[in-house]
Amino acid sequence: MPDLRSTLALELRDGLLQDLIATSLMIEVVRRALPDGTSAEAEERLATAARTIQRDIEEVRRIIARLQQRAAA
Repeated sequence: MPDLRSTLALELRDGLLQDLIATSLMIEVVRRALPDGTSAEAEERLATAARTIQRDIEEVRRIIARLQQRAAA
């Protein structure tokens, strides 16, 4: 029977992490589709959103790794 940590790690990976990755990809698609002459402010806001999501992805991956290590112990 999987313990709570393993279950939580799987839920984070299969739910939140996948949603963050999909959102990151959507932002990149929008950024690449911007027409020439798009305001620098709009481009910077998209870049900021992309960086924030990337940091969140990395943090969720760290949490998952810690949960899996503790579940294996």
